[in-house]
Amino acid sequence: MRPVAMRLLNLAVFIGVLYGNFVAASGGLSGRNIGEIANAYPSRFLPANRVFGIWSLIYAGLMLCLAYQLWPGERGRRAVERLGPWWTIVGVLNVGWIVLFSYARYVEAMVLMLVFLAVLIAVGEVLRRPPAPDRWERLCVIVPHDLYLAWISVAVIANTFQVAHVVGFGGFGIPERLWALGMMGVATVLGWWMAWARRNLTFPFTVAWALAGIAARYADDPAVGWFGGPGAIGGIVVGSALWFLATRRTSTQSSS
Repeated sequence: MRPVAMRLLNLAVFIGVLYGNFVAASGGLSGRNIGEIANAYPSRFLPANRVFGIWSLIYAGLMLCLAYQLWPGERGRRAVERLGPWWTIVGVLNVGWIVLFSYARYVEAMVLMLVFLAVLIAVGEVLRRPPAPDRWERLCVIVPHDLYLAWISVAVIANTFQVAHVVGFGGFGIPERLWALGMMGVATVLGWWMAWARRNLTFPFTVAWALAGIAARYADDPAVGWFGGPGAIGGIVVGSALWFLATRRTSTQSSS
């Protein structure tokens, strides 16, 4: 497909994604909005409602990415070619998940979200292929998708807990509180690894935002409150340090 046609398609897909999210958020699909459905089976890994406002930041980033693609000239064309069909695939998966979740098809939505996650991982790798992106391409194309990947990674864990409630999974006799604390630790370590190995600084910040939201929802639980408060701050500090060291390492290798 020619770059001009691909740009128009990407614009149409983004409009479709925004419209689908608006309809779902207003309860126009099933009569219940996404927040009501998410809170129907609360788990110990469910952040406070305000945390989901991160979707506004994600869509703002994707809008920036789209504007970069639509920008006339070589930069926009290169971004369109680098993304290829992935923009459309991600948009379709986004809308598909919204529809399934809106109709409380929790298990099917969970399966689709895993596919969603795998596709975003693939997009992250595609965007980092040679030739190396310049500063503007990294800011306008890679960072928005890094944030997208970070939040969907956290959402997969939250959705897993929700599906466990739906199907009546007992956690092998382990209290859900311990499962939640364990997965908070896993998410934190994953954020550190992404900052170090993939230079994805948005990941530890996104995990910290989610953990702080979990602590806010379950402020009556001292262990969860501690992990979500000081633990989140520590995650940001360590993640930022690892990102800085990884960036220095890459710069040194490039100059040698």
